[in-house]
Amino acid sequence: MSTSRLASLHKPVLAALTASLALTAALGMSGCRRPAAQSIVLTKDQEQQISENVLAAPPASMANKVDVKFEDKITLMGYETKGEFKKGSTVDLTMYFRVDQPVTGDWKVFVHFESPGKRRQPFDHYGVGGLYPVQSWKKGEIVRDTISIQIPADWPDGETQVLIGFFDWGLWTKSEGTKRLKVTAAGDLKSLPDDRLVLATWNIAGGANPGGAAAPKAPGLPAVAPKYTLGKLSAAPTVDGKADDATWQNITALQINRQPDGQPLNPALAATVKLAWDADNLYLLGQIKDDEVVNSHSNNDGTLWEGDVLELFLGLPGQDGTYVELQFAPSGARFDAKFTGHRQPAWEEAAKFESGVKHVVVTDGTANGDGADKGFVVEAAIPWKGLGLSGAPEVGTKLAANLYRIDNKGTHNLAFMGAWASVGGDFHKLDGAGELTVGDAAPALPAAAAPAAAPAAAPAAK
Repeated sequence: MSTSRLASLHKPVLAALTASLALTAALGMSGCRRPAAQSIVLTKDQEQQISENVLAAPPASMANKVDVKFEDKITLMGYETKGEFKKGSTVDLTMYFRVDQPVTGDWKVFVHFESPGKRRQPFDHYGVGGLYPVQSWKKGEIVRDTISIQIPADWPDGETQVLIGFFDWGLWTKSEGTKRLKVTAAGDLKSLPDDRLVLATWNIAGGANPGGAAAPKAPGLPAVAPKYTLGKLSAAPTVDGKADDATWQNITALQINRQPDGQPLNPALAATVKLAWDADNLYLLGQIKDDEVVNSHSNNDGTLWEGDVLELFLGLPGQDGTYVELQFAPSGARFDAKFTGHRQPAWEEAAKFESGVKHVVVTDGTANGDGADKGFVVEAAIPWKGLGLSGAPEVGTKLAANLYRIDNKGTHNLAFMGAWASVGGDFHKLDGAGELTVGDAAPALPAAAAPAAAPAAAPAAK
């Protein structure tokens, strides 16, 4: 580590954090993410992490020295990278920012990993692993900020740009307005008209297949997509957020026990989901482990992915790439959106869709409380007609699908994300994801896999 600030210099940093810190909650992977606003008490390790990354000077060995001005507020002094620029690899990007003037308001650092005209993966975040937000940066400090860019195995070949800057997240959450710090001096680098700085351009190849052949799977990604048969119900479950309904006892559960990159998920964050159907609805029962259930969003169709959430992506049969995204937060809020193509239209427009879903969430513990929780249960009835279908699909119909579980403690960190089908960093990627088959009977449940009863807690408000 480079030279750290003296402990006495760190005291105002902690004071500002105690008053206003919002933790990073979002890879994102699936979109821009905002942390759940909350006052926290930092652990000694977190205090040490901040101290080690608030510097008196950048390292003399800094590989790429630049001089980029973001108005009169912040200067990018340089950056470093560590890792291979190829599909399936991870590159650590470290940036060194000098604070020339304090930045007031709720601002984020944004990093866009972008194949121009083809694909973008955002990494929007607060500083120092989410522990030190921009609004707490002090004049004269040099903040070392590192993010890990996981390059999906199916990323387009060729040139990819790394674009960075600062944007007003507070303004966006209030009015969806866009405001960025202007790049007033780009030095030897290029600034785009929308005030995104082209920090670097990397040539991304597929290792053994640089000529456009199928990209190799990232380490840990399964060679075969998972499959699941939807059991047909003779009686609809009572949607009450409990797992003890007799209707569910004969339905097998699919496992969310791997990260999106295919690596094993921490068992303490694992989840199971049961899916079944009848003539009217697709039914879902999700049981999610969590020792601290947090999601501050109480309104439907907000950025629920910034906290604990269960997500379902479901391709619609006969609609040529159309799919829905449903999210269920322990606060009781729901997000439902309908896309007619990959991430099209923008999620804000797609979320105007109303699915008619009925759902209840029950927490074993206290959502947004002081921890010591055990998890939460999601139960939902999703109307086929609400999805835009005339009725239930015919027996034997195959549906592309995926399920994700995001933990509030690290929404830009794959270690805190679980996936049923590990397809990489793009949650909207249904090509090669899981496959649901509409079955004609409920599959038998092995006795050893019988689910435990859900906690008897009050359902969250919808």
